[in-house]
Order: sequence, then C-alpha cells, then structure tokens
Amino acid sequence: MSDVEAYESLESVETVGALMDAPMPIVDRMVIAWARWYTRDLPGTMGEDRLAELESDLFEQRDAADSASGVGRSILGRAIRGIPSDVAWRFSRLRQAAVGAPRGTFPLALPAFAHLATALLLAWGVLVVVRVAGSMGRGEWAGAWDLVAAGVVGLAMALVGAWLVVVLRRRTLGGFWLAAAAYVLIRFGTDALVATSLTLTDFRMTSIGQYLLLVHAATIAGVLFFVAMAMWWAAPRETTDTGRSRA
Repeated sequence: MSDVEAYESLESVETVGALMDAPMPIVDRMVIAWARWYTRDLPGTMGEDRLAELESDLFEQRDAADSASGVGRSILGRAIRGIPSDVAWRFSRLRQAAVGAPRGTFPLALPAFAHLATALLLAWGVLVVVRVAGSMGRGEWAGAWDLVAAGVVGLAMALVGAWLVVVLRRRTLGGFWLAAAAYVLIRFGTDALVATSLTLTDFRMTSIGQYLLLVHAATIAGVLFFVAMAMWWAAPRETTDTGRSRA
C-alpha cells in the first residue's frame, strides 16, 4: 500500500469515527426511542439485536446522504411507514417466546393483563380526581380533605408506577409501586368518588356492609395482582431448550 492509499484509508477511518461520535440528530433519537419502546420486554437479546440493526441502518443512511438536505424527513417518513411492520415484528417475536416458554409462565397473557390492569387503574384515578375537582368547583364537596389528597396522590403514584412498568428492568419496582397506588386509589379513592354523588352516598349509608365488602375485596384483589406481577417479573429468567428466555 502506497503512502497516499494509507493516508486515504486512515482519513476514511477517522471520518467514520467522527460520524459515530457525533451527537445523534433528534429524528434519529425519536426513531431509537420508538424502537426501545416496542422491544422493551422481549426475551433474550431480541431487543438488543433489533436496536443494533436499526442504529447501523441509520448510520449508513446518514453516511450515504453525505449531509444532504431532507435526510431527516426521509428517516422520519420511513419510521412512520414502518410502524405496522414494527408492531408485526414484535408480535412475531412474542409468539416465538410463547411457543418455547415453559408451562405455567404465560409470557404473553400475564404482561397483557398487567398493562390492562394498569390502564384501568389510571382510568379510575382520573375519574376520581375529575369528579372530586368538579364537585369542589361547584361548591358541592361534602367529603373530607384527606380524600382529596388521597385521590391526587394515588393518581400520581399510578402514573409513576405505569412509567416504571414500561421501562425495561424497572418493571418489578413498578409492580410494587402500582400495588401501593391500587391500595390508595381503590380504598380511599372510592370513598372520595362516593362523596361526589348523593346516589352513591345513599347506597353506602343504606348498604354499608355490602359497600365495605365490595371496596375491601376490590382493594385486596388489586394489590395482590400487582404484587404477584412484581414477583413474577422479579423471578430469574429461565432459558428453554430452544435457547429462548422467559419474557
């Protein structure tokens, strides 16, 4: 190799290194963030491999464009058009994990139930806070102020727990956090919701036994469900004979 060829090779390597070390454009960060979300709880190295493939693809597209205008719009357009394919890819990998999972682990059903229960808990918290705020705004609030605080604090706890659940490797903490939020929102949030309605207040006064039974049963069920999910997520990942790990 001549001195000129060696210099050009070294210059090319330095250029590639500079491009890789450069700050990632905001469009690329958005695409990577989307990829991290839909690969967040995939077993094994599926998610890591997908992210590495995507980062390499983005780098190659930027490098081929050579700083041409419009490359960011092109990347964003590809990402938007590729959302259905990304979702289909995720479900295909989840099906693979389900086929190879040991009996009794339910890698698809349990996380789905957890996300559904989290959405329902958040909806309940929003309902409690909105009804209490509306009652206070009309000057009709007759409940205790600690019930107002319980609704707001419980909703805030549920939001934090939901955020933890969707972040990989923090789901166990999120499960326990949601268990605490479920206790506050169901146990005290129900009392706050009842205080906003004369009909519900009459029901509680005339059927106090049934009311307490329903509230306590719902509270225990919600807390135990999220605690069980936290413990399930905290269990060591098991590798099957096919090399797939527990979701």
